[in-house]
Amino acid sequence: MALTETPFRIMEEIADLFASSPSRDELLAFRPSPAVQQRATDLLDRQADGAATPEDQRELDQFAQAELLMRLVKSRLRTPAAS
Repeated sequence: MALTETPFRIMEEIADLFASSPSRDELLAFRPSPAVQQRATDLLDRQADGAATPEDQRELDQFAQAELLMRLVKSRLRTPAAS
C-alpha cells in the first residue's frame, strides 16, 4: 500500500506543502484538505462513542502531532524575530 493510501494522509499534505517552497502567507493559510478534516472528525466521533480501535487512536495521535507541528510553524511565523 502506498503511503498516500494510508490513514496518515495529513503528513503527506504537510510534506507536500513544505516541498513546494511555500511563502509565509501560504504556510499561514494552510488547512488540511476536506477529506483529511472529515477523517479526523470521524475518528473523534468514534473516540467519543468509545468505539475507537487502537489503530484509530494511533491515527488520532498522528493528527495531534501534525496539528502541533503546524501550530508551532505558524506561531513562529507570527512572532517577530528578536533583534
